[in-house]
Amino acid sequence: MEKIVFLTFHDNINLESANRFMDFCNKVIQQYKPQQLYFLLSSTGGAVDSGVTLYNYIRGLPQEVIMHNVGSIDSIANVIFLAGKIRYATPASAFLLHGIYWTFGQNTTLTYTQMQETVSRFDAAEDLTAKIIGERTKLTPEEVRKLFRQGQSKDPTFALEKGLIDEIREVKIPDGVPVYSIVATK
Repeated sequence: MEKIVFLTFHDNINLESANRFMDFCNKVIQQYKPQQLYFLLSSTGGAVDSGVTLYNYIRGLPQEVIMHNVGSIDSIANVIFLAGKIRYATPASAFLLHGIYWTFGQNTTLTYTQMQETVSRFDAAEDLTAKIIGERTKLTPEEVRKLFRQGQSKDPTFALEKGLIDEIREVKIPDGVPVYSIVATK
């Protein structure tokens, strides 16, 4: 049994990467039975549904989860990052909170009902994202929505002041501990 396992994740958030993330974590947990999972995380974000799924999965793990921003935590990756019980950021890192966006395929045609459903999902995704960020930081949902409209990258000092992180610190991987990268299989 290992006390701690380090896992690196530097990818977009989508159905495939979320499934790969959970599957890889499950295998590491079965193999090492660690007390702590220490994630070195950097992501430009992606699909809200997949991000919320990862948030709930991570929050349900029996291990103590540590998140460390080692690059940039953007968009829905903030929600995933906030699943950690303990959260750090390197001095050379950033956080980007912005509103929800939707990508439509070229020449997409929607009925009135489909458009209403899309707007409803859009509103629900933004409400849920703001709620989670508000619950896991010192920010109110109203402050989160204001940040969504600004769309500005924030530094670790801001993240510390607002409760996104517990400390600004460099990464220190102890010698001999297991370290894995959660990467796409080829």
